[in-house]
Amino acid sequence: MNKKSPNLIDQLFKRLNINSFNQFVLVMIVFAVTGSLSLIVTFEFMNALGLDSVNTNPYLFWPLRIIFLFFSYQILLLLIAIPFGQFTYFLKFEKKILSRFGVRLNSDH
Repeated sequence: MNKKSPNLIDQLFKRLNINSFNQFVLVMIVFAVTGSLSLIVTFEFMNALGLDSVNTNPYLFWPLRIIFLFFSYQILLLLIAIPFGQFTYFLKFEKKILSRFGVRLNSDH
């Protein structure tokens, strides 16, 4: 009756589908780098188009910024995962996220 209940780390690894602590560290690094880089890329892209919060209607500026941020994050996540050796993990992650938006990526065919 004295079964050992899974600790928080084991539950987290299971939830994230991670196999080792090393993979966990790599995945967290990829998430951190991608988040920061996607903000920088979005900022620079919007500036290159001449869109900023001062000279653009906020009802146009913020939806455009959020949409571009979302798509740049998705692309950068896969690109940043490559040098860290986590491309397969994040490809599965991307498929799951995009399927929630109704986008199906079939790699079976």
